[in-house]
Amino acid sequence: MNNINSRVLHLLDDSMLSNPALEAKTGIKSTTWANLRLKKIRLNEEHLEAVIKLFPEYAYWITTGKDLPEAGQISPEIEETRKRLSTGT
Repeated sequence: MNNINSRVLHLLDDSMLSNPALEAKTGIKSTTWANLRLKKIRLNEEHLEAVIKLFPEYAYWITTGKDLPEAGQISPEIEETRKRLSTGT
């Protein structure tokens, strides 16, 4: 993922949260989330702040593309690996 926009879209896809669920959690309209996912609009500061509030453990990764596990800042890939290791799959 080369930029913040693509990392946020990746995270939204991985989270499997529907647009209505995102609206309920963030107060940002479902149609706005849909348009963001369809790349009809670009990520803005309001969207970024909402996503970081939902997923604070990914804040550093979202903004830099790097993880910092010693500070509790991980990527979705690290979380997926942790889940796989804990379930043995």
